[in-house]
Amino acid sequence: MVRGINISIAKKGLILAALLAFLAVAAIQPVDSAPGICPSYYGPYEPNPIGQPEYCENMMAPGVYNIRWAHGAENDRNWQYWDQLDMKANMRYVLVYDSQGELSIDESDDSGLTGYTVICGRNNGPDALVFCLEPA
Repeated sequence: MVRGINISIAKKGLILAALLAFLAVAAIQPVDSAPGICPSYYGPYEPNPIGQPEYCENMMAPGVYNIRWAHGAENDRNWQYWDQLDMKANMRYVLVYDSQGELSIDESDDSGLTGYTVICGRNNGPDALVFCLEPA
C-alpha cells in the first residue's frame, strides 16, 4: 500500500494560483543588477579634502575589470562606465576622485600582495564616491 498526500483539485488550483501570483509580483520588482548599476560596490567614500589616505578593499585575483562609478547622494547616483583596468599581480591601484569631479588611477608595486592585486579609493572630490569592478 502506497501512502501519500492527497490534495484536492480545488486546493491544487489555489496553490497554483498563489504560486503564479508570487511569480508575477517577483517579476515586476526592480532589478539591482540592471546594466550600468553595480549590485555590489565599494564605498561610499565621503569627500576628504585634506587628503586622508585611501581606503583599500580586499585583495583580488589579477585580471581585466571594467570600472563603473557614481557619485553624490544614494538616491541621485547615476552609474557610469569609466574605463577598463588590467590589474596585474603585486600591484596596488588607487582610484582617485579629484576636486574637479574627475577620476584617475595611481598604481604602485606592492610585493606584500603575494600574487594578488588590490584597489583602493581616495576621495578628494566634491561629494561621495562609489565604484565597482566587473570582470571584463
